[in-house]
Amino acid sequence: SLIISLVESFFLLPMRLRFAGGKTPNISDEPQSDWFDKFIKKFENFMTKVIDYRKIVFFIFGGVVFGSLLVMTVGNKFILFPPEQTEIYVGRLEMPRGTTLDKTRAELVRVAKEIKTIVGEDVKWVTTRAGISSMGPTDPKGATGDPHGLILIYASDYAKYNVDYTEYLKKLRTIQSDVAKDLTFSEMVNGPPVGDPINATFRSNNITKLNELLDKIIGKLSQVEGIFDLKVDDIRSEKEIKVDIDYAKADRLGLSVDAIGNAIRTALSGTMVSKVTLDNKEVDLNVRYKDEKRKELEDIKHISVMDNRGNLVPVSTVASLRETNGQLEIKRFDFKRSKTLTGNVDGQKMTSPLANAKLKEVFKELSVDYPEVSLVFGGEAESTKESMQSLARAGLLAAMGIFGLLVFLFKSYLRPLIIMSTIPLGLTGFSIAFYFHNRPISFLALIGIIGLAGIIVNSGIVLISFIDQLKEEGKIPLDQILVKASGMRLRAVLVTSLTTISGLVPTAYGIGGNDAMLVPMTLAMAWGLTSGTFLTLIWVPCAYALLEDWNRFLLKFKFLKRFADTSDNEQGSQIMGEKA
Repeated sequence: SLIISLVESFFLLPMRLRFAGGKTPNISDEPQSDWFDKFIKKFENFMTKVIDYRKIVFFIFGGVVFGSLLVMTVGNKFILFPPEQTEIYVGRLEMPRGTTLDKTRAELVRVAKEIKTIVGEDVKWVTTRAGISSMGPTDPKGATGDPHGLILIYASDYAKYNVDYTEYLKKLRTIQSDVAKDLTFSEMVNGPPVGDPINATFRSNNITKLNELLDKIIGKLSQVEGIFDLKVDDIRSEKEIKVDIDYAKADRLGLSVDAIGNAIRTALSGTMVSKVTLDNKEVDLNVRYKDEKRKELEDIKHISVMDNRGNLVPVSTVASLRETNGQLEIKRFDFKRSKTLTGNVDGQKMTSPLANAKLKEVFKELSVDYPEVSLVFGGEAESTKESMQSLARAGLLAAMGIFGLLVFLFKSYLRPLIIMSTIPLGLTGFSIAFYFHNRPISFLALIGIIGLAGIIVNSGIVLISFIDQLKEEGKIPLDQILVKASGMRLRAVLVTSLTTISGLVPTAYGIGGNDAMLVPMTLAMAWGLTSGTFLTLIWVPCAYALLEDWNRFLLKFKFLKRFADTSDNEQGSQIMGEKA
């Protein structure tokens, strides 16, 4: 669209103006003065004083940029993909090991009914799925198996736009399950899955020290307001029944360990005894106990084992049975034993970066006693790091492209730097706007900042080009050139920027329709361009004057002359007034 607009401006617009006709005003006619002309004169008087104190202005603008960065890092929250206008909420159910699929499904139905009762009209419908708790193959929080279940809660249209997701989650988290091992609720963010807000992997070859450190970290983090659902990813296999054989008694009765094991295996799992043909198909004939005879621990005790004489001996005669927990699943990360600590945060009191920073602080405090344990962050922290790195690369490429084009246009390296220095001025409006709108800085908002960089430089280009044009004429000193240029280009700069801002405002504030993906980008661009435009009008003339001061300083020394910017016409390099 920008290319088409250039073609329109250079070729089609002049033709339309030519055919539009109209009387060309006489050059000798005095232009009529309006309110804006009076404003321009006041602005020129203001710029005269500003340019005279340009060194002070330099430090003031440095403080403005530093303050903007401070507000962004301290005053604003950072959430990679904030859950705005949340339509779907996800519940994940985990039953105890060994739970059948039917029991999991029954508990899901009970929880779904309770959700409808508690949430009321704010829920449109609820769907459940037993045997899986994953939203897809890329879902880092999901799991599969009979004990797992998934609940999808679809919010009503009113709740989507008017109920904050934290309030919605508060209602959902009041629901408890007496039979489930774990029941959690979370919001579905408008973006790719990023994992748990807290996801830290601890590595050590000393499993005892690793467990001790994890217990202490969980204890400290549990006391931090806004952090909850802390758990370690220990996965145990199904419960096991150990058969402890009395070898002396078994030997007296003529029973071998192999015979006892085969008898139990046949009773529980079955043994293939033959192949039979049914309907011209050969099938295996497997023999085992009926289902109702192999459910309880007592059933195993009653299994009979045949001795060498053909007598049947109950297992309970030669062995004792005990039920034990299954073995822990062994996980390794970079060839070391590892365990992962995950957790959730309350969006109103805590963010993922702050929670992970607190975790890092606690680990640093406790790691003195556990030097063999190391920490690696994953989940949302890892996704944030990867996203910010890709965004930094995109921003660097954009800055290099803009700078290269400016160098080609102005045939100078220093004046493009003046124009590039106007980009940070947009951070002032961006940081203040997001602070007072109580919006977190997100990935999409930062994309808007990168797009803003290509727009905000336009005002600087207009001013620098006009200053160079007046310098080439060489009729007035540089201090007057800077004042006149800022006044004469004031209308063009304001009109260009204000038309762009007026096009962004409806989308930024949802006038006529609201989209959670577009609002952060357009809000960042609108307010960044607003502050950048007004600050650029003040900064560029001062920066140009400072550049000329720097050039004159370099020209005083022969060995520094080669570093001076000599691209300007000599006629324009007049010495500024005594006030400079």
